[in-house]
Amino acid sequence: MSTHHIHLANFLTSGRNDIKAYCLQRLREGPGTTLETFWKEKELRRILDANPDIKIFLDSGAHSLLNAMVGLINQGAGVESEKGQQNLNDIKELQMEDDLVSSVDRISINQRILTLQQRTGGAIQTMADFSFNDRPDVREYLDRYIAFIKEYDAKGQLMGYVNLDIIYSAEESWKNQQYMESHGLRPIPVYHFGENFKWWQKYVQEYDYIGIGGVAGGVTMEQFVRSLGDPAFKYLWDTDPTTKVHGFAVTSNKLIIRYPFWSVDSTTWLKHAAYGNVMVPRWDRVGKRFDYISSPLIISVSDISEVKESTSQHYTMEYPQDTVDKIHEYFAEGDIDPEKLKTDMLERFRVDIFYYEQLLRQPEIHERRPFTCTRCFF
Repeated sequence: MSTHHIHLANFLTSGRNDIKAYCLQRLREGPGTTLETFWKEKELRRILDANPDIKIFLDSGAHSLLNAMVGLINQGAGVESEKGQQNLNDIKELQMEDDLVSSVDRISINQRILTLQQRTGGAIQTMADFSFNDRPDVREYLDRYIAFIKEYDAKGQLMGYVNLDIIYSAEESWKNQQYMESHGLRPIPVYHFGENFKWWQKYVQEYDYIGIGGVAGGVTMEQFVRSLGDPAFKYLWDTDPTTKVHGFAVTSNKLIIRYPFWSVDSTTWLKHAAYGNVMVPRWDRVGKRFDYISSPLIISVSDISEVKESTSQHYTMEYPQDTVDKIHEYFAEGDIDPEKLKTDMLERFRVDIFYYEQLLRQPEIHERRPFTCTRCFF
């Protein structure tokens, strides 16, 4: 197995109409693919109905849903009630409003969720405190999700779809997996960092496509490699190496090279562009080619970002001239206008999208490699 898809998360639902139009064009031309979340059901319906030739990898939106439920429960208990309700209302807008919400709004809403949960030093409850499957609004959401899958899978517009996973309870996730299967579906189950390893073993033995999640919430690369990546993939290779694995929010170059993910996704492309930065590959001075195996340079290309005033030096001032020349050479390969990068977020999107498309073309991520020792990896 090797990496076939680097899904750019929320590719179609991350901003202005001009950005959406460009993303649709890139999906049609390839090799770009996208992961979209059911949380934005109404918007997704508009896009899929208007573009029947487009396919998406469908995520359940579980993280956004459960965060919203936490905000609602805390609001009902009178804990940070005003902010909790505002947070819930903000997220509901992502699904219900007719106009596209900007990518910057999406980032700031997610940040407010985290701030709300952490502000009171434990006074606000979190996902682990609740049994979400007992809530009728969660069940209603899951039933709508099932109906959506049946409709658009029948039209051939889904590359895959994911279980409504309960992030802090493998048992509750399994209940939802069984419930969806009772409706004739075969969702991708998700194994989360920190869960009992027996669930990973079960999924490998019973499913041909599984997901790894829970690795974006402060988990270090060393924790991931030692506690999840190495044991999980060693078991998979010993049991059934044909099993496909999706890595949620896993786009570290080192991890993609180390493990044979079939697909991964990330919002990194979006976040860098919104903050006035872009990704540029380093280069092999010996081989005289761009190096996609190492982590990319994150360079500042705008004086003022879409989110906040930039405190980073512009790349033309930060790096020596020979480095600036290589950066411009890379921009030329992608038909990128350096002047537009200063003010145009779409142009910054184009740089990051080009980076991931080039990364996907590298032969190293299509080779199965034996593990180096864990200690030597760091």
